[in-house]
Amino acid sequence: MVSSEQLLDILGNETRRMILELLAEKPRYTTEIASLLSIGQKAINDHLRILSDSGVIEPYVQKQSRGSPRKYFKINEKYRLEFTLTPGYFEVYILDSEVDAKAIMERFPEFQELQKQVEQIESIRKIGKYGQICRDLGDELYRLRKAKMYVESLLAKVRIKCMKVIDSMDLNPEEKRVLFEVATAEGDITVEEISVKCKIPEQETIRVLNELKKKGVLRL
Repeated sequence: MVSSEQLLDILGNETRRMILELLAEKPRYTTEIASLLSIGQKAINDHLRILSDSGVIEPYVQKQSRGSPRKYFKINEKYRLEFTLTPGYFEVYILDSEVDAKAIMERFPEFQELQKQVEQIESIRKIGKYGQICRDLGDELYRLRKAKMYVESLLAKVRIKCMKVIDSMDLNPEEKRVLFEVATAEGDITVEEISVKCKIPEQETIRVLNELKKKGVLRL
C-alpha cells in the first residue's frame, strides 16, 4: 500500500481527480472516460495505471451482450482516505479494512432503522423515496462528523500539551520529534512508521530511540 504522502502526490493531478469523480458515479471503461474528459486514451491509460497501482481503483472484466468482454474500472470499496488538519493535529489516514457491520450495529443500535431503509431499496420505485433515504443518511453522517470533529479537537489539545512538555525537556530536536511521535501514537507504532513521520532514516531512528532509552525517557 502506498504511503499517505505518495497518495497525496497522486491525487495532486487534476486529471486523476476528474477520473475519480467519474468513477465515484459508476464503473466506467477507458474509452468512455477518455471521451467524457476529452483526453487521449493513452494518457487516460497512464492515469488509470497509476490509480490502480495505488489501490484507489481496481479493474474488472465484464461480459458484453455483443462483442468481446470489456475492462472496467471502479473505486475500491474497501479504500477510504481521511485528511485532518487543525491546530495541533495533521494526519492523513488510509483505511483499507472491511466494515464490520454487525459490530457497528451492536455499538450503534440507532443505525438499525437506516439499515432497514437501505435494504428496502430493491423494492422502491419512487425517486422521491431515494431522496428521503439520502437525506436521512446525510443527516446521520453530519451528526457523526460533528462528533468526530469534537474528538479530534480534544486529541489536538492533548498533542499540543504533550509537545509543550517535550519542548521543556533537555533533548535535541530529533529526540523531541521521535519522542512526540511515540508518545502520541494512536496504538503501537513501528520504527518504520516513526522514520516516515519524522523523515529520518530507520537506522537513525533506532539510534535516537536508544538514546531516549539511555536517558530514561522511553522504555523499549
